[in-house]
Amino acid sequence: MRLSFSTAALYPRTTLDSLALLRSCGFREAEIMPQCYEECRPSFANKVLQTGIRVSSIHFPLVFFSVFYNPYPGMMEEAKIIANELTKSAKIMGCDVVVVHAPSKKDDPIRELHESPILENIRYLADILEPIGTKLVVENSPTTVANTPEGLLNFLRVLDHDNSGPMVDTTESWEAQIEPSNFIRQVKPLHLHLSDHSTNHKHLPIGEGDSDWKSIFCVLKEIKYSGIYVIEPTYRFYLEHPEKKIINDREYIEKVLNAI
Repeated sequence: MRLSFSTAALYPRTTLDSLALLRSCGFREAEIMPQCYEECRPSFANKVLQTGIRVSSIHFPLVFFSVFYNPYPGMMEEAKIIANELTKSAKIMGCDVVVVHAPSKKDDPIRELHESPILENIRYLADILEPIGTKLVVENSPTTVANTPEGLLNFLRVLDHDNSGPMVDTTESWEAQIEPSNFIRQVKPLHLHLSDHSTNHKHLPIGEGDSDWKSIFCVLKEIKYSGIYVIEPTYRFYLEHPEKKIINDREYIEKVLNAI
């Protein structure tokens, strides 16, 4: 089992400090979400190598979604610059995966205006990641066209790129009112984001919500999932005493998986 933790859950700590914290809590792998342009660059990737923890996946920076999912020609060129820097960084760090989202749901004619340019940006990133052996995965989200298993798989068919595949975020599945084990069974993800969920809270620490983790992990075993288990709760739960919560997340998942 490859267990990882997202630095997005440790914001606003610096990414380098977050990686050091995760290593001290027993993690050997991490997913980073760059929080500024500097953290997308190869010079930063070289600093990451010195932390002693492997960054095996990158989430396309949320702060640059307004660039990447933008049909304006100048912004599309800037999206390619960010994609190029991330790809160089992924090669340096030996990343297996880069995570993106599908386009947001939009009504005609806005949908037609955005669809082709956004597909171009995502295909471009998939293209340049392919030669370095890094897979582009598309995350489910209730606000995008990939809100359901059918929607996610249909978007990948439209994307039509050999270097792309599905991923599942358990909380985003709950937000779309789909039990995560059902979502997982239907799409057979290549990558995972794990967090707990309850009626009033989302992206909770593992074990603090209503998720049936045994059911989720049994389905993952059933489909022979061989990707990374990335813990990705929201940062507000880790502002204080993060060490204890990070270790609890890791131990909870290890305990459930060892019992299956």
